[in-house]
Amino acid sequence: MKLKPLLLLILGLFPTALFAQWLSVGKADYNWGPFHVYTLSLYTETGAYQDDQRPLMLAFKYAKSVEGKNFAITLIKEIDKLRITKADTRKWQEELQKILPDFSPNDTLTYIALKDKGYFVLNDTILGYEFDAEFTDAFVAIWLSSNGNFTQLREQLLDKQKGSEENPTPQPETVPPDEENANPELPPNYPLNDREKEMA
Repeated sequence: MKLKPLLLLILGLFPTALFAQWLSVGKADYNWGPFHVYTLSLYTETGAYQDDQRPLMLAFKYAKSVEGKNFAITLIKEIDKLRITKADTRKWQEELQKILPDFSPNDTLTYIALKDKGYFVLNDTILGYEFDAEFTDAFVAIWLSSNGNFTQLREQLLDKQKGSEENPTPQPETVPPDEENANPELPPNYPLNDREKEMA
C-alpha cells in the first residue's frame, strides 16, 4: 500500500490525520476455502495497538472479486453479533450498500478511524460518506475485538512478528467452495444455511 499518496490525499480533508505518521502494526491473509480473498493490514501512529486507540487505519488489499453489497451485509451481521451498539444498524447497512462498490483484485479499501468519525477510501478515491464514532468503534471491533469471529486474524494484526505467511489463517470447517459458489465476503464462521435462506 502506498501510504504517502494516501496521506497527501487525506490531509486537506481530515486535519486530524495531518499529525498521524502511519506505521504498520501487522497484517493477515483472509482465505475462504482455497481462495485468498484479501490481505488486511493495520496501521497506527506508534506501530502498536491498544484498545480504543485512534487514529488508526485498516486496509483491505483484495486478491479476489467481492461484491460490495454482500460485503456490507456481512459487516453489519458481524457488528450485530458483537452486541456492542444500540444504533440502528439497518441504516448503516443502507449507507454501506450505497457507497461500497464491487471490489476487483488489487483494489485497496481503507478505513480511516479517527476519534469522532471515520471514512472509507477506495484506492485513491474518498468514498462520499462520513461515519460517526459509534460505527467506527463497531467496524474496528469486527477485527480487533477478542470476542469477534476473526480471532486468528486479530492475533496477526496485533503483532508484526506474526506475518500472514508464517501463520496462515485456518480454513473454515466446511467443504471448500469452488469458483462458482464461493462467497469470499463471508467470515469463516458465517452460517451458510442462513445465507441461503436469505437469498431464497
